[in-house]
Amino acid sequence: MMTRPDSLNDTPPAGAPPELGTPETDDLITQTLAEEGWEAAAIVIESNWDRLVTTAPHRLLAAIRALPGEAFVDRPTFLVAANYLQHVVSGTDAGSYNHDGWLDADMSGREIGLISALGVLTSRSAGARTSGDLADARRAAEQGRAALAQASEQERAAIRSSLPHFLLQWGRSRELADAPGADFEYEQAYELAILTDQALIARRAAAQHAWLSAERGRVRTAELWLARARGGSAPNGRYDAVIYLTDALIRLDRGDRVGAERELARAAGLGSGEYWAAMLWVQSMYARDAAEAAVIDARLAQYLAQQPTSLAASAANGRYTRAARARLAVLRRQSATAPTMRPGLSATDRVISAALAHVARKHQDALDLAGEAAAPEEPPRTQTAALLVTAAAALALGQRETAALAFVQAHAIIEHERLYSAYDCVPSGDLDALAELTSLRLPELLSAFHQPRTDHVVQLTKREHEVLALLAQGRSMSELAEALFISPNTLKSTVRRLYRRLGVNSRASAIDTARRFGLI
Repeated sequence: MMTRPDSLNDTPPAGAPPELGTPETDDLITQTLAEEGWEAAAIVIESNWDRLVTTAPHRLLAAIRALPGEAFVDRPTFLVAANYLQHVVSGTDAGSYNHDGWLDADMSGREIGLISALGVLTSRSAGARTSGDLADARRAAEQGRAALAQASEQERAAIRSSLPHFLLQWGRSRELADAPGADFEYEQAYELAILTDQALIARRAAAQHAWLSAERGRVRTAELWLARARGGSAPNGRYDAVIYLTDALIRLDRGDRVGAERELARAAGLGSGEYWAAMLWVQSMYARDAAEAAVIDARLAQYLAQQPTSLAASAANGRYTRAARARLAVLRRQSATAPTMRPGLSATDRVISAALAHVARKHQDALDLAGEAAAPEEPPRTQTAALLVTAAAALALGQRETAALAFVQAHAIIEHERLYSAYDCVPSGDLDALAELTSLRLPELLSAFHQPRTDHVVQLTKREHEVLALLAQGRSMSELAEALFISPNTLKSTVRRLYRRLGVNSRASAIDTARRFGLI
C-alpha cells in the first residue's frame, strides 16, 4: 500500500487554503466544480493526493467520484485511482502504486484487477498519443482490447460503466495511428454509454464515429452518427468541436459553403485539440483563392512548429497535413512537394501525387500512381479521387475507354454518397470533357468547388462566348435559344458548362466575373 514521503508535513502552512479531508475542502471541491470546472477541481485533488491517501482515503475517494464522466475520459488514471482507494477504504491489498503514475505500469506476474489493468493501458495509450508515440499508443490500445477479450462475462459486467471511457480512448489512439478498428471501438463505446445512461460519453463516441466516417467519404454513415451525437444530450463544451468539424466537412461535400463556413467558425471557437490537423485540412478544402490559402498555410506552419515531429508527420495527422499542403499549393500556384514514390506508399499519398502529376501534365505518372489507390477496398473519398485522376490522365493520353470506365465508376460512388467535393481533385475542363465522353450529367452545384481561374476562362468555346455576351444583354433564356438557333435543353447545358468554367452559379455572378476578366 502506498505510503507518504517523509518530506511531506501533515500540518498545512499558515494561511493555506482548505485541504481535502476537511469539511471546508469538501465545500471547496463543490465550489471549484461549479465555478471553474472539473479540471481545476482535479488539480486540487492531485495536489493533496500524497498527504491524504493514508489519512483520509474515504474523503479522497468521494472527491474523485464527484468528478463528472468527462474527467475520466480525459484522465483514465482517475478510474485507477478510484479503484485503488476503494481497496484502501475496504482494507484489502491494492497493489503497488506511486504518485506520478497512480499505478505501477509493470503488471507482469501481478493480479491487479481488470479495471486497474485497463486503466493503466488506457492511460499509457493516451499519454503516448499526446507525446507523439503513435505506435505505442496503438499497442497499448490493442493490449487493452486483448485484456478485455480475455476477461470473463462477470468481470466485464462489473466494470460496464467504466468501459465506454476506455473504448473511447482506444478508438482515438487507433484512429490517430491510422490503425483499423477505431470505428468498432467508437460504436461499442456509444452502445455501452447508452446502456449505462452516460449521455455525454455517448455523444462523444457518436461524434468521433461521425468524423471518422466523414473523412473517409462515407457521408451517409457520417450523417447518421452525427444525428446520434446531437440527439443524445445537451452540448458538451469543447468536446463538441468535432461535431461542428464533421458537419462542416459534410456541408463542403454537398457544396454548402455558407453552412460549412458557419460550422468551421463554431469548431474553431471551441478549439480543435487533437483534431488540429483535421481542422486545417477541412479549412484548406474550404479555401477558394490564393489569399485564403495563404492564411491557412501560415496557420498550418504555426501548428506544425508546435507539435512533436512524430505526431505531426505520421499517420492520420501526416495524411491531413500533406493533403492540405498540396491543395494550398495549387491554390497559391506554387510547386507542391509530392510524397516520394516508394513501395508501401499509402493510397492517400498516391492520390496526392497523382493529382499533382496530372496538373503538371505528367499524365502517365498520374495514371501509374492513381491505379492502386482506386481499389474497391479503399474508402470512398480516396477511391473516387483516384478514379477521377485516372479518368482525366487517361483521357489526356488518348485512352478513352479507360477514361470512360474510371469516370463512370467514380460518378456512381459520388452520386451514392453525394460526395460532390471529390470532383475538385481535377480541373473543371477535364470534368466537362469526361461528362461529354460518358454522357453523364454533372451536378449544377459544382460551381461551389471550382473558382474562376484565368487559364480556364480563356478556354471558353465560341458558343460559350456567344452565350455570355447575350446573357450580359439581359435576354431571357427563350430569347437566347431563339437567337442562337438551338433548343432550350441545349442552351441549359451550355449555360451550366459556362457557369462551371467561370466558377459561378448565377447569371449576375457570371457577368461580374466575365467583366473582371475582360471577356465582355
